[in-house]
Amino acid sequence: MNMYKVCFADDEPIIFKVLNALVDWADVGCQIVGTATDGVEALSLYEKEKPDFIIIDIKMPLMDGLSCVKYIREKDKRVKIVLLTASDSFESAQEALNLGANGYLLKPVSRESINKIVSKITAELNQETSRAEESSSGSEELLLQKELQRLYGASMNAEENTAWLNHSRLIQGKYGLIDISFRWNIQEKPGDTEVLSEIFSEYIRRAGIKIYARFISANNRIIYAVSPMKENTLNFLRNYHKDISPDLKYSIYLLQEAGGNISPQALCSSLKANKIHSFYHSENHMEIFLKGIKEEDSPLPINEIKNIVSGALQELSITKVSDFLRDIFSCAQEELRSPGQLQGFCYNMIMQLKIHMKDLGLLQSAEELDKIGIERFLSIECAEELLKYTLSCIIKYLEDLEKREEFAGNKSIVLKANAYAMENYRDPKLSLESAADCVGLSKNYFIRLYGKETGISFWTYITGLRIERAKLLLRSTQLSMMDICAQIGYDDVSYFSRKFKLEVGISPRKYRDGKENI
Repeated sequence: MNMYKVCFADDEPIIFKVLNALVDWADVGCQIVGTATDGVEALSLYEKEKPDFIIIDIKMPLMDGLSCVKYIREKDKRVKIVLLTASDSFESAQEALNLGANGYLLKPVSRESINKIVSKITAELNQETSRAEESSSGSEELLLQKELQRLYGASMNAEENTAWLNHSRLIQGKYGLIDISFRWNIQEKPGDTEVLSEIFSEYIRRAGIKIYARFISANNRIIYAVSPMKENTLNFLRNYHKDISPDLKYSIYLLQEAGGNISPQALCSSLKANKIHSFYHSENHMEIFLKGIKEEDSPLPINEIKNIVSGALQELSITKVSDFLRDIFSCAQEELRSPGQLQGFCYNMIMQLKIHMKDLGLLQSAEELDKIGIERFLSIECAEELLKYTLSCIIKYLEDLEKREEFAGNKSIVLKANAYAMENYRDPKLSLESAADCVGLSKNYFIRLYGKETGISFWTYITGLRIERAKLLLRSTQLSMMDICAQIGYDDVSYFSRKFKLEVGISPRKYRDGKENI
């Protein structure tokens, strides 16, 4: 039996437990390989795992499910996508299908509905797998073409494809990829890439290296598959680069592998490694890379973003966020993390900035940040440029904040008080006196100022934090009411129950029971 990879994406972790419980995934030939709790994390998971089947919620933070489907479908027509929705309207279902979803599930999810759609999806996957296995040559061609398109937006014509498949089985020993990225200082002219490709092809042949395949991408990139790889290849190309126009910027990367045939599978692996290596090095660079890539990436510290952005806004300083980002990029380069993971991380930071702008009442700035889509980050193919762009976005809005007198005064005090509350709301000894001391004001003046700036009392804000934390614990854990009270700053279960019912409308126990029956 074929085993297909499945991913879940939903902002409510309890949904993962529900989906896992309703289907015997191993029995239907599926393996759950990852979960995500927001749209950006979902895209990163897709890039990392390349699943066969995704179940994704329509409404998620940072990036909604429909936007995720649109992005994935533009890159991958193969993966099966099922959307989760709480709306049973025809319009929602139609929009999902129009974007390329293979189906949708209505919340609360029933055992019958999910098993029906899983059976349909796995049957389609089995049929596609069988057709691919009927023609091994065809599947090899498909594999190569898919990887070229996914990584570079490049493809081979039929003649080049045939030549590659014929030669790849005959080549033994060392082989390499020569990856040349062209960036013009002047306006491009039609045919420039083709002309430069012929020039470099001649240089490579003069070095005694045979070109077995050449791929020209839509973004002015040329990749050569060559053999044998020689130690003097880099120096030879470096000696001839003076013949290239001074208006041209370029990068040359060689990825060297030893032994075995150059199969389409081997080439795909090398293409992926080459793409990652080139992402972390600047233009006008030549290097031979011998280091491979890890198949598994550990998660980047997404949870730290909120605190870092909050600290930067409080201090009106780029130093914290700049140092944080540079450390992340340095580690990512050292570990050769996938570009998609780093791009998603940067987008996540900008979305956290947007959330904070809204919290401060700076709606215009938040709306401007809304216009920056994930596509902008994914289009940046150089780590250095990605870092510059992300920092430029953050600096721009920090400068906007600095110009606002109200932020430098009362808004700053409110922000510091809220930060203090978020750090200390679990402490039953939290008081107005301690909060006022934190911001350097008297208790009475602090109460008046906070109410004037926010429209609510400081205790109302603290209660909101505690109740939201309680809701999360009730949904996702089996902790006792006493243990939950201890984690949110209450030492009296009866008082907590009354407060919860007043804020939510139902008792904590009824809230938990209702969530368990999704």
